[in-house]
Amino acid sequence: MMKKLFLVWFSSVSLALAQPLTLPATSVGLDSPEGQKIWQSSQEKADYWPLIIHYETQQGPAECGPASSVMVLNSLGLEAPANTIHPPFHQFTQTNFFSPAVEKVLPRDTLLHQGATLDELGGMLSAWNLKVSTHHAADSNLEDFRKQARAALASGKEYVIINFHRDPLDQKGGAHFSPLAAYDAASDRFLMLDVARFRYPPFWITADSLFRSMNTTDSVSKKTRGYLLISK
Repeated sequence: MMKKLFLVWFSSVSLALAQPLTLPATSVGLDSPEGQKIWQSSQEKADYWPLIIHYETQQGPAECGPASSVMVLNSLGLEAPANTIHPPFHQFTQTNFFSPAVEKVLPRDTLLHQGATLDELGGMLSAWNLKVSTHHAADSNLEDFRKQARAALASGKEYVIINFHRDPLDQKGGAHFSPLAAYDAASDRFLMLDVARFRYPPFWITADSLFRSMNTTDSVSKKTRGYLLISK
């Protein structure tokens, strides 16, 4: 009897914990009828399938940067290190992402304590011999961001990771990293594959709102947040 009660209790708790937060009105969930309609009409979405195949959930509160990076690294089809959890397969993971070269940029213990800045994550990705272009919102503008992000998303060869704060998006939480996967010109919205999947599902957000969320100051670097453009 006690075992049965425990299983019922455990199942109910698990179901409760598995529910993400409700998206605010400013965001459109990809799984909603409107979100699916936007996806169907979007043109710049070559990055979507590689990223969705390698969609990651961040392992810890400060690991949104590594989770986003791992999605991009796997999507680019680079020769990956051994996956120690699933030998003998090779795949980028949030653990083996921290190569000796990456550790020189930002040690994993430091990241777990305070997260990463935009420049630090750019340096960590560069340590994997990638071409990384770092753009702080204060040094950019909405038009340039939209143009560069659209070109990357349409290419299937270049990827975009956003460093933003959730407040301007009316979302709960703080600073965050996640990759973009598509753009729809009709609604002027970008699709974000949020690596905090336990918090929010993938969502569409307007370019203006997204840029405002990047144009916020990082308390560590004292610089505005922004975006990374990554390619081989």
